[in-house]
Amino acid sequence: MKLLRKRLTSRVRLYQNTLIAILFAGSVVQSGAQIYTLAIRDTSLQFNLAGGLSNWTIDGVNQLNQQWFYYSVGSGPVYSIDTIAPWSTPTLSTNLGKTQITLNEIYSGSAISVGTKYVLAGGVLGSGQATLSQTLTISNPSSISQVFHFYQYSDFDLGGVSGGQNIAFSSNGSGLYYQVVQTSLAGQTLNGSVSGVNGGSNTVSEVQAGLWDGTQFGLGNGNPAPLLNNTLTAGPGNVDYAYEWDATLAPGGSIIISEIQTVVPEPSSVALVASGMFALALLYRRRQDGQLKGHSCK
Repeated sequence: MKLLRKRLTSRVRLYQNTLIAILFAGSVVQSGAQIYTLAIRDTSLQFNLAGGLSNWTIDGVNQLNQQWFYYSVGSGPVYSIDTIAPWSTPTLSTNLGKTQITLNEIYSGSAISVGTKYVLAGGVLGSGQATLSQTLTISNPSSISQVFHFYQYSDFDLGGVSGGQNIAFSSNGSGLYYQVVQTSLAGQTLNGSVSGVNGGSNTVSEVQAGLWDGTQFGLGNGNPAPLLNNTLTAGPGNVDYAYEWDATLAPGGSIIISEIQTVVPEPSSVALVASGMFALALLYRRRQDGQLKGHSCK
């Protein structure tokens, strides 16, 4: 009960601060040689040139420990995408309404090229909700056909808490396990959906959900390329999960993977936001009525 009161109190303070906050435009800060922080409205995200994402913060709460990308070619070992050289300089843009910010990065080598596009979209301060869209393009720049294996590893800590979480994969009507839902005890939810996998031949998808043990399902530089085992559920506990895509690419061919991830707040947060907005509207109406009465008495 004390924990619940503490959460509610902190959220009430957050919404009170929201009423007087000035919304900031999208921005990116290069905080190190390899790390870029993207910020838009109520959310921010750290992009690391070393191969992935971390610190997805929404209304001051970090939801993501790590989301990293790996690959292997043929029967070779697995490596993180930063081992593909050279890297390009990230390009950034913000949409006209300053509700989303986009970062593009390309890792280009002689045997494989990986293009990454991240679009971070935020809500109003206090909404507790944000969306990350990703487009991953894996290309074969070589002169021979090759089999590529591409992996996405994810470790979300919803609500800033590592434990007490559950994961479930489903096919979402696609025939493949392209939908993942992670939930926290507080009711916070991550909805992840792979909306498209286009290109290549003999393309297959594998997934794996598990309890965090530090091994990342065998995804580590120089390790033998793992074959994910399609374990579809895990938890409750400190959960993590991974995707694997395998495809044969002809010379100059590519495969494009599109994904959308949305973090949704627990129901109590939604109710507090709604009540706060209602209170604001009521206060505004009363002030307007008061001003009208004041004018009529003159």
